[in-house]
Amino acid sequence: MNDIRVAFLSDLPQLASTLADAFDDDPVWTWMLRDYRARERVFTALLKHAIPRGHVYTIAGNTAVTMWSPPGQWKLPTGAMLKSAAPMVRAAGTRLPRLLGRLTAIEKLHENVPPAHWYLEFIATARKAQGQGLGAELLKAAPNNGLAIYLESSNPRNLAFYQRHGFSITGKPPMKSGPPQWTLWRD
Repeated sequence: MNDIRVAFLSDLPQLASTLADAFDDDPVWTWMLRDYRARERVFTALLKHAIPRGHVYTIAGNTAVTMWSPPGQWKLPTGAMLKSAAPMVRAAGTRLPRLLGRLTAIEKLHENVPPAHWYLEFIATARKAQGQGLGAELLKAAPNNGLAIYLESSNPRNLAFYQRHGFSITGKPPMKSGPPQWTLWRD
């Protein structure tokens, strides 16, 4: 069993790299941001907001990570949006409309989810460490306090993993463009 711990800001570069690596073959993320470095910059901006909130967990030398939002706190506050705007614009370049369009669509989907839930924003394992059960360990240590968990999956390969861990697919919402995504829920 690996030690799971809360991430620190000093972990940020390695965790951003883990996320970018894990999503390197993800249909939605590669459609939004083809370049690995662009994804790494976007994950850096997101982690800068999330880590100080205390719900980013890591394991095994930062080779796996989960990023959670407690009930009612999943929306990115205006201040955090403004702080991350410039890095997101630089990272996305000409693909900014794709990135913002999809993130906005996902946020609108989330507005219809019952309020008493934890939001699993990201779960990722670096490709070199995949298949070792690290993601499963992080899910078992979910900070959900007995509440439901909601997430979106951008990769059909991951659906069986989530179902093995008690999640039900609740939808495959229509998207205006790009690859599909699925919504999942675990009581």
